[in-house]
Amino acid sequence: MIKVLILNYKSLENLQECIAGFSNLHSKVEIVIIDNGSKNSDLNEIEALARNEDHIFLFKNFKNLGFTKGYNAYLNNIEDASHLFLLNNDTSIDKDCISAINKRINTDHPDMLSCKMINYWNRELMDNAGHKMYTSGEIVPLGHARSINKYTKPLENIGACAGAAVYSTAMLKDIGLFDEYFDTGYEDAEFGLRAFIAGYKCIYEPNAIVYHKMGQSIKKIFDFDYVVKIQTNIYYTYLKLVHWQIILTGFIPWLIRIFLITLVDIIFWRPKYLKVQYQALYNIIFKDWKTVMKARKEARHLRRISWWKLLKKQEFFLVNDVRNFYKFIIKGEKSYFEKF
Repeated sequence: MIKVLILNYKSLENLQECIAGFSNLHSKVEIVIIDNGSKNSDLNEIEALARNEDHIFLFKNFKNLGFTKGYNAYLNNIEDASHLFLLNNDTSIDKDCISAINKRINTDHPDMLSCKMINYWNRELMDNAGHKMYTSGEIVPLGHARSINKYTKPLENIGACAGAAVYSTAMLKDIGLFDEYFDTGYEDAEFGLRAFIAGYKCIYEPNAIVYHKMGQSIKKIFDFDYVVKIQTNIYYTYLKLVHWQIILTGFIPWLIRIFLITLVDIIFWRPKYLKVQYQALYNIIFKDWKTVMKARKEARHLRRISWWKLLKKQEFFLVNDVRNFYKFIIKGEKSYFEKF
């Protein structure tokens, strides 16, 4: 049985639209709303939703715990489902989404499944088809802002975006829940990589379509500190999970990359970006190093695949960096950081 989990970020309007998408399904599914500390008026309406529908249940967090702890509070006690479908409340699903998920699970038995997340506002463009990883250590959305027509076939990726992801409960029990080093942002990237190095498989299912109001939750918390935390999270994930052979062989290219990024940011005078990079490095080396090394030791038993298999799954970072240089420096387009 698949159980749908929807984490409510105090946006009742989004939540109601998200749940409405399930009313068009041929068969009902069990939906659990994980309320993350809504105000009393909103909570009363959410409770009414749960009372009036026998397939909707409510789990209360009495304060906003963020994404990671908000989900973990519920996942700590999960026993009665073979798979969990995590769904952001700023999404709406296609009527065939659940049947496509069930079909893929029954056919290929993936441990994780990525939905086809499409931009809610422009339905010709992808939000993502799961995650991919660069040799720089960054884990990024696969297919973001590209045509939906380029992602019409199943593929294996390196993890699912938790905005619309299916996880097997057996896998969760084996590798653990979301890492609570994270708050809201990058926890699904770390989880996907952790599952991959433990030998689990993630498949992108193009017929499981989910429309995503991109960035609606993040806009509320997006600021300089949030960007620094995301960059710190990237370093943390890399040092926690990646085989030492890859870290050593990639160290010199990483140093060259940091030098070139610094040079570009000085020449084109982008002080905010310089501060983000070096504040994140300071955080990981001087503030969180013991935490990182402890997490790496605890994850040692999960590195079940060879370092060579992980390296082959990564894409070389230079092509992406050159593309970003042209896009943001030469063409002058605004980055995600500058939009907010």
